[in-house]
Amino acid sequence: MKKQMLQNPYIAVRTDSGRISYGGDQSWLSTDVERSFGCGLIASADILRYLRRKCRLEQTSEGKDILTETVETVTAFTGNSIGKQEYLEDIRELSKDFRIRGKLGITGFGLARRMNRIFRRENLPYRSKWSIGKRRLERRLPEMLEADIPVLLSVGPGFFHTGQRLSLYRSKGEGVYERENSMRDHYVTVTGRLSAETPATAGRDSGGTEGGKSGGTDARQRIEAGEDLLRISSWGEEYYIRYDEYIDHVKKYDNFLFSSILYIRRKG
Repeated sequence: MKKQMLQNPYIAVRTDSGRISYGGDQSWLSTDVERSFGCGLIASADILRYLRRKCRLEQTSEGKDILTETVETVTAFTGNSIGKQEYLEDIRELSKDFRIRGKLGITGFGLARRMNRIFRRENLPYRSKWSIGKRRLERRLPEMLEADIPVLLSVGPGFFHTGQRLSLYRSKGEGVYERENSMRDHYVTVTGRLSAETPATAGRDSGGTEGGKSGGTDARQRIEAGEDLLRISSWGEEYYIRYDEYIDHVKKYDNFLFSSILYIRRKG
């Protein structure tokens, strides 16, 4: 199996029920607007937390700032989780930068501007821009994973194809992936890419709402051996999407202006 994964564990949050999430969940946010359209805020916040910890760990390994390191920094990539309240405190601070106004949410260009503002303010050695075009996406997505940078990916609104959704699959172990949910008009975070070796039958369909927490009707029934899969974080859950299915979905029902990635690279 060919794998390209982030080099360290992704963001893990201890929820009130004791469950450990896979990234943040926009349903935890404060207002109805944020809960409905806060996927960009959550994805950006998780990427920032990952990159902050990555930079601090690099400084520690180089002998810098050792005296100022916190317990969180030392244990940042050992798989330890953080509490939900601590996570939400960071979100509340970031929400000042990522203001969500109505159903438009935040565009990809807006996310890039906001991330660059934070990178400069916190002296983080990164820059971002909204990537447009299939060729750039295909080149930059693996480039970012190779550089240990999570990838914010969008599935656009498909203005003239509002009934079409992209399938989400759950790993059942031993190369089996069952379809559980679907999404449209949604930001997720890509944390890895792999080629599945074992064909698997997709699971049952389920109903639901907009923004990635729900089911849908547009699903192929099998994952073929060797297909490219993207591992993603969405609504605090670990899912997989077919890469080729994503590309086909964008071509048929959206475009590479709205459906693309936030390209983040290290300066220098």
